[in-house]
Amino acid sequence: MGLILGLFLAALDQTIVAVALPDIAQQLAGRELLAWVVSGYMLAMTVSTPIFGKLGDLLGRRRLLSVSIILFIVASCLCGLAQSMPQLVAARMLQGVAAGGLMAIIQALIGDLIAPAERGRYQAWFSGMFALASLIGPLLGGLLTSQWSWRWVFWINLPLGAMALWLCHQRLANLVETRRKAQVDYLGSALLILGLGSLLFLISQLGQQPQWMTTGNAVFLLLAVVATALFLWRQHVAPEPLISPELLKIPAIRAGWMILFFASFQVIGLSVLIPLHAQGAGGIQSSAVQLMAIAFGAPLGAFIGGKLSAHLGRYKPMIVSGAALLPLSVALLALLPNQHELVTLAILLLCGTALGLQFPTSLVAVQNAAPLQHLGSATGVCGLFRGLGGAVGAAMLSSLFWHLTSQDHLSGRPFQHLLLIDAGIALIPLLIALRLEDRQLSRTLERKA
Repeated sequence: MGLILGLFLAALDQTIVAVALPDIAQQLAGRELLAWVVSGYMLAMTVSTPIFGKLGDLLGRRRLLSVSIILFIVASCLCGLAQSMPQLVAARMLQGVAAGGLMAIIQALIGDLIAPAERGRYQAWFSGMFALASLIGPLLGGLLTSQWSWRWVFWINLPLGAMALWLCHQRLANLVETRRKAQVDYLGSALLILGLGSLLFLISQLGQQPQWMTTGNAVFLLLAVVATALFLWRQHVAPEPLISPELLKIPAIRAGWMILFFASFQVIGLSVLIPLHAQGAGGIQSSAVQLMAIAFGAPLGAFIGGKLSAHLGRYKPMIVSGAALLPLSVALLALLPNQHELVTLAILLLCGTALGLQFPTSLVAVQNAAPLQHLGSATGVCGLFRGLGGAVGAAMLSSLFWHLTSQDHLSGRPFQHLLLIDAGIALIPLLIALRLEDRQLSRTLERKA
């Protein structure tokens, strides 16, 4: 329960602040920085996840989890006390760093505590809590803002964080950990932050700009390419690389990362695309109901996938099923443009279920294939691919939507054409899943030497 509550905090703060943004803009100067209250958190969380994953392997996850929760509480307090927009953005980025630590360490701890065959069941609970937090975030944020103040959106984290800290400290006190004597790759970490941060910033800009070829975008693209190339070089020469090249040689790990990338691409991309279409069609309220259908489908699929993976002792059947169901569901959504609202909701529920089948089981596939000494690093990179996939999906599908809606030859059906393109993209993870090695999951927990 302590781990679930910690993950709930990290997921909740992705969406709880959205409804409070108008009030924040009225009270704090610097409206031009308002978008960074959300995107700064997401960027910092994505970049810090693989770093915390590696630190957990080196320093031990129990103490690092406590540090992450305390840092999250402090950052939340600073957000609530912010007197200017730059202060709020800085505090939100610090909060995002702590959230990245929570995401990486908590999911890796499942690998430490639970046998491989049972991990899908537990990861399903975490996926369900993640979806629940994302769903109730705007509702809770609106309630706190209307009843008290937007600052309570952040102060609510203080009692929740304190409870998570107490529960984790009590229940993990006897966890035996082995600390490795190795130097942290600070240069590699700096290069990853520069490269991935530049790339994520560029992607977020592309999703908001009709014109991509600008000097600013070219500068960030150059930074991303150069820093990423230097980071990859550093991983081959560093005594203790941040992301071990050994992990890249394992096909199941590469496949799991890519499936998580495309699953996040779809869930975030559709979450952006559906409101954009509804805004143009004048149906904002219906878009909220449609997004809820996806949000309810995701934990349903996760619970089904986790239950079946525990029963069968395998992960591939659920991953393939979800990867096959998604393009079919998206294509149905495109080919039946005039269907009844209930039919649309049923198809979107299938989309969410298909995505839910892939998230926890792909993570299980990665953890099952990763060497024990790299378990945290492999799990942290899962968070990196999820964050990157979501950013690419939001930018790519929104940009394609604006491009297609400006074309006259589509006869008023740009949304349907875009869904067909998206269904084609969804075939890529299906091909990856079909080639995925189907390993038997052990029912006993292997311990570190």
